This record gives sequence, C-alpha cells and structure tokens, in this order.
Amino acid sequence: MAAKRPLGALVLALGAAGLLASTDLLPDRVSEVSRQVEEVRGRRFERAVAASEIDIAEARRVLREKISESLPSSIDDYLRSLVVLGLIEESPRLLDRIVDFYVAQVVAFYDPETRRFYVVKGSENRVADTADLAGVAQGLIYSHELTHALQDETLKLDARTRALKDDSDRGFALQCLLEGEATLVMIKVALKEIPGADAQAEEELAPLLTAGGLERANAPKDVPAYFVDQLFFPYAEGLAFVRAAFQKGGWAEIDRLWRHPPESSAEIMHGAPYPPPVEGLLTSNPAALFPDQKIVYTDTLGEWTLRFLLGRTLSEEEASEAATGWRGDRIAFVSAGGRMGYYWRIRFEEPVQAERFETALRKARAARPAGSPETIRRSGRDLAVSAAIPKPPSL
Repeated sequence: MAAKRPLGALVLALGAAGLLASTDLLPDRVSEVSRQVEEVRGRRFERAVAASEIDIAEARRVLREKISESLPSSIDDYLRSLVVLGLIEESPRLLDRIVDFYVAQVVAFYDPETRRFYVVKGSENRVADTADLAGVAQGLIYSHELTHALQDETLKLDARTRALKDDSDRGFALQCLLEGEATLVMIKVALKEIPGADAQAEEELAPLLTAGGLERANAPKDVPAYFVDQLFFPYAEGLAFVRAAFQKGGWAEIDRLWRHPPESSAEIMHGAPYPPPVEGLLTSNPAALFPDQKIVYTDTLGEWTLRFLLGRTLSEEEASEAATGWRGDRIAFVSAGGRMGYYWRIRFEEPVQAERFETALRKARAARPAGSPETIRRSGRDLAVSAAIPKPPSL
C-alpha cells in the first residue's frame, strides 16, 4: 500500500504537466535526462539533442503543419472522407478544434524533421497543486520525448512516416511501437526515483501513466471521438504491446522490433507474431477502375478503424468481435461532380468472419442517419463496400 501514494502523486504531476524550466537551464536538464534514457534503454545517443523553447502560437502552427503533412490528401478532402465513411460527423472549423485539442496535450515534443526537442512556453501555468512534483513530471515528459530522439537516430522517423502516408494503419502501428517504447522508458526512468521500487511498482505505475485518463476525461466534447481515441490508443495499447515484447526478450526484442516494426493495428491488438496484411486488394492503378471519377486518395484503414466504425453504434464487445479476423483492406476515395464516394475492399481470415463483419456493418448502417446509399457485397473471405460508385469493380 505504501507504494501507491507516490505513484498516485506521480500521475497527478504528469496530468498537471508541470514544467518549471528556464531557457538557460534547458540544455543541462535535457543532457541530464538523456543520460537517464541511455542508462535505462541501453543505447547511447550519437549526438546531443538540440533543445529550445517554443511559444504556444508557434506550437499551434507547427502542429497544424504536421497534421497537414501527414495526410494522404488535403485536410478538407480528408475530413470530408471521414464524414462520408461515417467515422465522424460534419462540423465547421473542425481542424481548428483538433489543433487546439492537440496543443492542450502538448508540453514538450521532439520534431524528427528539425531533429530538435521543444518545450512549450507557459506550460508551467498548467501546474495545479503539485508544484513540488513539477521536477518529477518534467523528468517523465522529457524522458518520453527524448526516447523519440533516440529512436529517430536509427529509424529516421520523418522519412519513414512520410513513406506511410497512403497506409495509415501501418503508420498507426508504427506510432504504437514508438509511443509504447517511449512510455516504457519513461516509466523505468520514473521508477529509479522511487526508493525500493520493484516489478510490482511498475505494474501499478504503468496504467496510471499510459492511457491518459485525466486528459481523456477533459477532451472537449466538440472534438470527435475518432481523433480522441486515435490520440490515446498508441500510449495504452502500444505500451501493452511493447511490454509483452520486453518480457519476452528484454531490450534486444525491442531492437528487433526496430528492425521489423509491427505492420498493422491488428498486430498491436492481438500480439506478435501476426500475419502481415494482404497486398494487392486494389490495383496499383486505381484510376483505371474509376475512369469517370477523380481519385482523391487511397489508404489502408485496418482493424482498429473497422472496430471504431462499428463501435459508433454497436456495443464495444460486438464491434470488437466483428472486426476480428481482419487480414487486410484497401480503400479508394473518389469524387465526381463535387460528390465524394468510396470503394473499400476488406479481406478476412475466414469466410465466417467476413460474414460476421457484413452482418455487423449492415446493422450499424441501419442505425446511422441516412447518408449516401451504400452497397455491400461479399464473396468468400472478401467484402466490397462502396458508395457513389456507378459501376463498382467485381470481387
């Protein structure tokens, strides 16, 4: 019981996100925490991590830019595609609200494009009644973000994430690995500050520092759940995935994951090894399939998105069961005459799983406000879901 008091205080400090750092002391503090990360992770930085402060307005600009750069299409087309598919509802000024939400979560961040660690000015104002633990919270956040800097030296994160713009599920899986490892390092750095901390202490600390329960509870009501869940999933489920790997083979197993990152959200949810996603569900030249329509973008959405889509109207248990068995998917969003549509092909492990997903999807769509007429066809293990496609390709 004695261990629970400092662990609870640590999560309160993290939730308050208190950083009492001055520009003059920032390089020294970054250097100090970098050494702690090296000690825990067993890998050394190739170079010192450059660090500087950034004001909230600049942080907002950077995050907005990063969001736009990470998408497979323009932000307007992307948000419109999510509405058409049924992942979110149409809402004005949505990007502004998303950026504000993300900025509210950010205290410090590592940018792989500039290879620099940034601390957001004014974040010390978020400290509530835990100012005495602000230094602890600072160490937690710094160690997490500096782990990303360590990852970047080997994985070249900027180039890697850009290469996955048209495969959001694989990019999401990579993010789960990165955030899961950074969170595990953060926890192990924190445990070094707790006298007598053992494996049991880690078991107690992990759930407190992963899911972002305090931040999730404070998520604005006008930000769609899709973006909220997408933000927090990599921390909670990514940590579970990385901890399972660590228990299997220590940091050597995490190094193996650096060489062979998880390839799908299904692998994160069900564990490794997991079969790689099926390729070739759409032709490499989708424009040939839709000659009278413009290709807006193509993507792979993954089991997490299937589950979320169903979960908007079905129970969590029913949605999760129906999405299980995903083996791959590919979607093409198209437009003609100002109208957006899609052709989505999904592969399951067994025909019975495809049938179960079809039943769940039809049930979920029946509960959804009327939108574009949707056609759902199934053949064996495959489903084809389309809307505003005059002549959908045959399965």
